[in-house]
Parts: sequence; C-alpha cells; structure tokens
Amino acid sequence: MSKEPLCYTYAGQPARLDKVIAGKLEGVATASRSQVERWIESGAVLVNGMVVTKPAYKVEEGDQIAVKGLVEAPTTLTPYDFPLEIVYEDSNLLVLNKPAGISMHPGAGNRERTIANAVVQHVGGQQRSVGESDRPGIVHRLDKDTTGVVVVAKSTPVHAALSKQFAERSIERSYRALVFTTPRAKRLVQLNEEGEISNPIGRHPTKRKLMAISEKGKGAVTHWRVIERFAYGTLIECRLETGRTHQIRVHMNSIGCPVIGDTTYGDFSNLPAPLREAAERFGRQALHAETLAFTHPTTNKKLSFSAELPADFKVLLDVFRAYR
Repeated sequence: MSKEPLCYTYAGQPARLDKVIAGKLEGVATASRSQVERWIESGAVLVNGMVVTKPAYKVEEGDQIAVKGLVEAPTTLTPYDFPLEIVYEDSNLLVLNKPAGISMHPGAGNRERTIANAVVQHVGGQQRSVGESDRPGIVHRLDKDTTGVVVVAKSTPVHAALSKQFAERSIERSYRALVFTTPRAKRLVQLNEEGEISNPIGRHPTKRKLMAISEKGKGAVTHWRVIERFAYGTLIECRLETGRTHQIRVHMNSIGCPVIGDTTYGDFSNLPAPLREAAERFGRQALHAETLAFTHPTTNKKLSFSAELPADFKVLLDVFRAYR
C-alpha cells in the first residue's frame, strides 16, 4: 500500500472511475475491483475536490483524483496540550464543543495551536491515516471565532463516511446568530419570522481572502427563523443545507442583517454606541454552532448533540435585550 495519498491528474479517454483507479493502482497497491468500488461508495474518493460515491462516474481528461483511503503516513503535526471540551467520545470519533479563538487546523502563521494539533495530543498514537496530513480527523470546520459543536474522526473509514454524509447533506446543523436590525428598517428578518437564502457563494472578486455572493460561486442555502427580537438586533436560528466558507455571515449580510461583531462583512455604524461598545468587548462574530446530528458510521445509529451558548454570548444578548 502506498505511503502517500493517491493524488493525480487523469490523462486519457473518458472512463469509469473504478476502472481508472484500479488501473492506477497496478504495481502500487493490491486492490480488487470490488475493493475499489467500496472505497468509492464509502466516500473515500474525490474528483476535483468533491466526494464521488458512484463507481460508474465518468472521469474526463484533466480531472483531479484523490483516494483518501490510501493515506498511511502518520501526521506530522505537533501535539498541542489544549483542554478540549469533549461532548462525546468513542473509539471511532470525537464530538467537541469548540471555544472561540482557536482555528480548526493549521494555516499561515499558526502551525501548532489548533484543534487538529489538540486532537493529536488527545488521541496520541491512534491518530494515523485520518483525512489530510495537516487536518487529521477534521471532517468539517468552524471559523476561528465561531463556537460550538464539531465532529472529529479517529480513522480514515470513519472520516470518509462522515465526509460522505456532509457531501450528501444528510447531516443536520443549526446555529444561533445575533444579527443587526434597526427599529424602522424593512428588511427580511424584520418583515418575516422565517425565510430562506439561496444565493451562490464564491471568492470575492478583489479581496481573495473573503467570500461573496457570486453567480460563479457554488450553490448555498441557509434557512433562518426568528427566536427573539430586540430594538437593534434579532436572535435567529440558522439551519444549513450546504457548508460554504463563511456561509451564514455572507448570507445574512447579503440581506442587510450582518452578524453582530462580524466587522469583516458587516457595517455597524448605525448601531447605538452602547451596543457597539458591547459588541467590541465581545470581540468576535456572534455565531454559535448549537446542534449537530448525524448517523454513526459504525453503529448506524442517529446521534444528536448540542452545546449551550457561551457565557459571553449570553452577556451580549442581555445587553441587547435591555437596550431601549
């Protein structure tokens, strides 16, 4: 078996995905056609960065193919002794309540103090062959300053199975967000108790680190409903059909109701000074991943987890609730 991920660009006539992979593995790994089919059906194969679960999928010349199930090299991440808040754990996976201020995986300027590094520290020698080399076990991500529930896999098959559920949109996720509204504005959140935003999201045309509504972007769907109204804000629940980068933040800003504290996308110049100061003390976007539900990859049981709003989020809500 290969010691590195099988990643390559296909060059040839259109052909079935299982046949292409089986041919590529000749002389590299011992794998039958049925084994290759199982890898594909388990969600371990990506084409152009997207999970493909159909063995008969037609591969075109130039397609990028990756077989995650062939990764055997141990992670090179430095363990990080960080106090993880574990909501649930078994031999297959971890469910964590992520705090604010810590990234999910290494990036520019931070290679050692992330959730991925902390997972390596926690599981020790178990953490091999899981996901990408710099994101061991990380199935999905929350922004650095977003809190709440995330699931982390302990093995490649579990990682692939959970990734497949995300790709098929069978995982259920809900968030709490405090968004900016004003007493007299006539925006969607103020006119309705619930709604849907289905604008595609892609890279900002000039600010490449940011996301934006874009016709060239990928489809994104956010369902929202009002939980509590304040004079200059509304607490909402958001349920995601898709998981695009910054999806809730971009979608809510696109309808004129940015997430409080999200200075990357929102304009809060019309927020009264006491509330603006409270948001500045809070120091981040008021967004929390409250619930996560999925089917356990090995027991096939439906699991559901939740995490309470952080204490400082509750304080911020009290400030908005009290303002008249």
